[in-house]
Amino acid sequence: MSIIFDVREFEKASSGSVIRLLPQPNDTHPYYSDYDAAALAVDAIVNRAPLHASGPSGTGKSHFFNSLLFGPPENMARICEGLGLPRWPRVKCHRVFVSEAEGPHDVWYKTGVVRFTTVEQPQKIIRILEEAAGEDDVLHVVWLLESGRGITASVQGGWLEIIGQDTIREPHGRMFELKNVAFVTDSNHSANDAGQFAIYDLDQAFGRRWVRRITLRPLSPEQEAAVLGELMPRATEQQVSRVVTLAAAIRARHAEGGLHSILPPSIDAELDLLGCICRLRIDAHTIVFSNLLGHCAERDREEAETIFAEAFGVRVKADTPAAEAVGVL
Repeated sequence: MSIIFDVREFEKASSGSVIRLLPQPNDTHPYYSDYDAAALAVDAIVNRAPLHASGPSGTGKSHFFNSLLFGPPENMARICEGLGLPRWPRVKCHRVFVSEAEGPHDVWYKTGVVRFTTVEQPQKIIRILEEAAGEDDVLHVVWLLESGRGITASVQGGWLEIIGQDTIREPHGRMFELKNVAFVTDSNHSANDAGQFAIYDLDQAFGRRWVRRITLRPLSPEQEAAVLGELMPRATEQQVSRVVTLAAAIRARHAEGGLHSILPPSIDAELDLLGCICRLRIDAHTIVFSNLLGHCAERDREEAETIFAEAFGVRVKADTPAAEAVGVL
């Protein structure tokens, strides 16, 4: 059975499968989602369980939400159909940048000057709630972008009367009774003592609002190889295998606290590396150190050379820097 299923075949897929979501017109390639992540996310959205998605840099959190919320409506519709979930007649999605607020009142109103007069200007959440109040049959999904990036506890507190609530009261006393608003948010891994994001890094009351909590992880090497092979059909199995092995090694070193100067690889970076290997008559070492291992700090150089040697099958003497043993592959 194929490891990759088009979203139109969602009902045929199962846990462990990869789902190819339909791309937006400006996407360079479709988003490939783990089956479980797609199922848990869509179930949370249509049932209005506030959804928090986190994961390491490069796992595609923004691409994931963009594909589900702002991609072709068929993405969510097919997943709902495949899971037997209730269907909303229409779904409208809204982006809200939580980093724009400096205090809890800013969530609702910001002070501005109009014709030399100071006024309180309603923020986007007011307009969303007003719109939702007039459209009972439309599910309004609010995506709070990057809750974990520099958002103070006071700003997080400003959302407590909104997220997951059916009755919402704005600061001037206006009441909204809504059963058609869902909330999702994404956050990157924070630099806590464990070196990874934990929901307790957020204000505790804010963190508890997100009752559905999923972690987006890189695809398994087998899944990643299938995706890269589909996106770059002219690449050989060996070329795909080397890129996947290298990317997995970088992520493993990051998890162990190493290779601080190297960014965790994204599928786009892996795809670019694979394309360079296919197109260019340049030795693999030069290509790799201009891509996934590019801008490697001197302190990480030996470790980077080692994982390159392991992934690309270069034999390295114990007392010789790996770079000296690299030839044209």
